[in-house]
Amino acid sequence: MTNPLANKSAFWLQALSLVLLLLMLESCKTKRVLEKSPLVPLGDNALLELVQASTFDFATLNGKLSISANTSKQSGSFRANLRMGADSLIWMSITPALGIEAARVLVSQDSLKFIDKIKNQYYLGPFDLLDALFNHYTEFDLVQNLLIGNPIQIDPEEKYVSGVDDLQYVLKAKTKRKVRKSVERGESIQGIPYLGVVKERKYEKAIEKYDEEDLILKTYFIHPKTFKVEAVAIDDILYKRSLMVRYSNFEDVEGQSFPMNISIEIASPEQSATFELSYSRIRINESQSYPFRIPERYEAIR
Repeated sequence: MTNPLANKSAFWLQALSLVLLLLMLESCKTKRVLEKSPLVPLGDNALLELVQASTFDFATLNGKLSISANTSKQSGSFRANLRMGADSLIWMSITPALGIEAARVLVSQDSLKFIDKIKNQYYLGPFDLLDALFNHYTEFDLVQNLLIGNPIQIDPEEKYVSGVDDLQYVLKAKTKRKVRKSVERGESIQGIPYLGVVKERKYEKAIEKYDEEDLILKTYFIHPKTFKVEAVAIDDILYKRSLMVRYSNFEDVEGQSFPMNISIEIASPEQSATFELSYSRIRINESQSYPFRIPERYEAIR
C-alpha cells in the first residue's frame, strides 16, 4: 500500500526543486544581462555629441613614433618624426634602423609630396599613392584623424544608431537592412567585428539596388568615460574591403586624452596589411616649420 505521507513529501520536494531551478535560471539570466550590458544606454544624438566633444584639439602637433608595417609584399620597421598643422599640413621624416633619413613626406588638403632619398626619386600629385597603400579612398581628414585618434569618417549629417557592447558604447552608421544581411561578420584578434564572409546572392542584390555610399558600414567602439573612440571598423561592401583601427594606451597631453598606440588592419580580396604605430613623445601648440625641398637630380615617380 502506498504511503500518502511519502507521496506528499515527494511532491513537495519536486515542487521545491522546480522553484529553486527557476530561481537559479533567472539568476543566471540576470547575471548574463548585467555582464553583457553594464552601461546605461545613451541616445543616438547624445552619444554622437559626446564623441565629437572628446576629439583631440590642437593648432600644431609634433611627435616621435616607431612604425612597423607588414603587407602581403613586404615588411619592415622604422622611426619617424611627425609634425602637423591642424587641418592643413602633415609632415613626416622617416628614418630606418641605420639612423639616416630615408624619406620625407608632406601632405596637404589636396596633394601628396614624397621624397625617396634612397632611390633619388620624388612624387608630386594627388593621393593615388596613399590610396594604393591603404587600398581605400584617402583624403587629408582621414590621414590626420587616423594619426591622432579622432573619429574617422564620422559625419554629423549621417544617421547613427547607438548601443552597448559589454564595456563599450557602440555607434553605427545607419545602413539598409539588406546591406547588413549581405555580410556575415567575422571576428578580429581582439574580438571586434570586421568584414567577414560576403553572401554572394544577397551581395549581388544589394549592389544592384543601392548607391555606393549605402554600401559602406561604419562602426565605432567608444570608451564609456572619456568617450574616445577605441576602435573603428569601416567595411566597403561594394569592393569587399575593410579597414580596422584600434587605439590604446591613452595618455594625458595637456589635459586631453591621446592614444600612444595605434593598430591598423587593412583587408581586401587582393591584399592585406597591418601597421603598428607607437608614439614615444607628443607635443602640441609649439612653433614649427615643415621643410621640404626636392634636389634637382631627383627623378619623378610616374
